[in-house]
Amino acid sequence: MTWAAVLAAFPGALFAALVDRVLRPAPAAPVRGAHRRAAAARAADTAVFEEIPPGARWLVCDTTTCAHLTTRHVLDGSDYRCTSCNTIKGDL
Repeated sequence: MTWAAVLAAFPGALFAALVDRVLRPAPAAPVRGAHRRAAAARAADTAVFEEIPPGARWLVCDTTTCAHLTTRHVLDGSDYRCTSCNTIKGDL
């Protein structure tokens, strides 16, 4: 018996029920897994936030320690101090 004969022997409603029960739930498993991982991350509450000091600016740090990237600088007198490597950037 060929697959065509097997499929022809199935009534349409039975075939549709088989497709709904077997094939359609399959893609939902990765979504359920992602939802489960997200719920576990929320339950762990691992995020740590810190208050940004007033007067802070994101400036390009001129040192190789910070790889010349834009980092947060805080006001230190009339100059700005890098919060990553503690170098002082002149008055801007």
